[in-house]
Amino acid sequence: MLMRHAKSDWSTPGASDHDRPLNPRGCRAAPAMAEFLALQSIQVDVILVSSAVRAQQTVELIRRHWGSDAILWTVPSLYLATPEEIAKQVHCLHDSWQRAMVVGHNPGLSALASKLSGSEIELPTAAVAMFTSSADTWCGSVTDSSWNLKALWKPREL
Repeated sequence: MLMRHAKSDWSTPGASDHDRPLNPRGCRAAPAMAEFLALQSIQVDVILVSSAVRAQQTVELIRRHWGSDAILWTVPSLYLATPEEIAKQVHCLHDSWQRAMVVGHNPGLSALASKLSGSEIELPTAAVAMFTSSADTWCGSVTDSSWNLKALWKPREL
């Protein structure tokens, strides 16, 4: 699963991009998405998350409302990562983990979602794209063409 961080706050003058927190809309959208995922009985084994404050806060909110006990792995290189960097991180996942979520940023996440699905996908804030694959291992799976877009959920459509 690929999830873009929830809506961030631009109102603090001088704040670095990395340190921007969520705004009130983001603080509502992340739990709403988490509750939706819980209702769908969707779970993950591991969550890879950017080190940016808005991504960390998104994961904190979704874990609290989703009830997920997934392993949390903060990956600094996911901050504004390219599709190739995101794929590299997924490539490194342990094969005992069957389901993973990456929480990060655009344009990298939307570009990777588009590549995996074979069609143009734009992930708005707090959106989740869920893919399935017939690959047996994570190693090389992201470059494999065996990915299918199973669902695309956007907070405003829940």
